[in-house]
Amino acid sequence: MTKLVSLPSGGSGENLAWFATSALFDDVAAFILRHVTDDQARRDVTAGAVSGYVFVGDLPEPDQTNVLTALREAFPRHVDAEIYPPAVTARMDDPDLFVARAKSLAQMAGRSIALRAAPA
Repeated sequence: MTKLVSLPSGGSGENLAWFATSALFDDVAAFILRHVTDDQARRDVTAGAVSGYVFVGDLPEPDQTNVLTALREAFPRHVDAEIYPPAVTARMDDPDLFVARAKSLAQMAGRSIALRAAPA
């Protein structure tokens, strides 16, 4: 089953939707949850993740900015160290494809940050 992480686009109309399989999505949702401090937002992310979606744009500030920044800056290292470490990728047929797909979320987070900062 495909699951969704939606990032805010600053009202640009650009669709920043990232889709993943359940296993990868679960890792991403857990990573996002670690960067959410608001109690209600934590409950909302947890409930959404169970249903197969996380809407980062629905998070209150500063959680929204914290999550986007963490995805852009820390998530690629997390992918390499936790999701697809060398011991895992050594056993995969085409690890570059999977690693690139996971890290594309970091690129989308960077785009989201740029769009949010752009003048309307």
